[in-house]
Amino acid sequence: MYQHHIIPFGAHGRHELHDTASGNLLSIVPAFGGCILDIRLQGHSILDGYKDATEMGINRWAKNLLLFPFPNRLKDGRYQWDGQDYQFPINDGPTGNALHGFPPDEQAMEVTEVVTETDSASIRCTYRYDARFDSYPFPFTFDFELRISNPGSAMFTFKVRNDDRYSIPFGMGWHPYFQLSDTIDELRLELPPCEMVGVNQAMIPTGRRYEYTTFTQARRIGAEVIDNCFALQQQSGQVQFMLSGAKGELQYWQEAGEGKFGFFQLFTPPHRRSLAIEPMSCNIDALNNGEGLLVLEPGQELSARFGFSFEAKK
Repeated sequence: MYQHHIIPFGAHGRHELHDTASGNLLSIVPAFGGCILDIRLQGHSILDGYKDATEMGINRWAKNLLLFPFPNRLKDGRYQWDGQDYQFPINDGPTGNALHGFPPDEQAMEVTEVVTETDSASIRCTYRYDARFDSYPFPFTFDFELRISNPGSAMFTFKVRNDDRYSIPFGMGWHPYFQLSDTIDELRLELPPCEMVGVNQAMIPTGRRYEYTTFTQARRIGAEVIDNCFALQQQSGQVQFMLSGAKGELQYWQEAGEGKFGFFQLFTPPHRRSLAIEPMSCNIDALNNGEGLLVLEPGQELSARFGFSFEAKK
């Protein structure tokens, strides 16, 4: 039976859903942008998360954060909507761009539902945005549910509703760092059919895409260095990824197609202890290029899902 506990974590509370029989656990800090500290399946932690509140506050690598109202980068932090110009703060110094939408300390989410059952548990968090930032003066409600289930799976459901009187642009994603071995060099990765998005030195799309077959079949990551966005070729249903290491095998999936997660980002951080596989509803700089951008009419709501199952090595 799953149990729900709230534990102090710096200035915030850490919510834990835990089933001792299966070894499954979810640890999340809703008030810090829905930051997920740990997902443990079959007794194995599969995420590289922040170890304490101080480390989380520094927010290095944006580990396991929810990303909205845009994921990835926005060129020079600027975009135009309905004839008006807007400017996000520049928070990616090396490229001079805005990165990952609102900062997590401005994304305090409210826990709106917790359900605990014998073989599963879920937590629902909601963020009601009142258009207070000049960079994004469009009110919306963002809601996400994370369900963890036996024997070892997790499913995320993202929902966004336009609370404005006019249409609004929106993008969303997640920034997980999967850790299945001591080093990612040992991991085996298999990707669905996809194209690599061509980018310039500032990591902004050039408009070109390239066939990407490096991981069409499962192979070791080895010394590969990756920080690239990919467009899925399949644009309906679910697409499947596979990642395996010393702890076991992860079968990751995301919904693809219009209004879903048609893109993903791979990132091998310099420490090479974990691999980021980031579902994104849109391309890099989508507020400017429109590729995959969600455009919601007044009162319109969209939802999309992704998730994974894990099988521990015996």
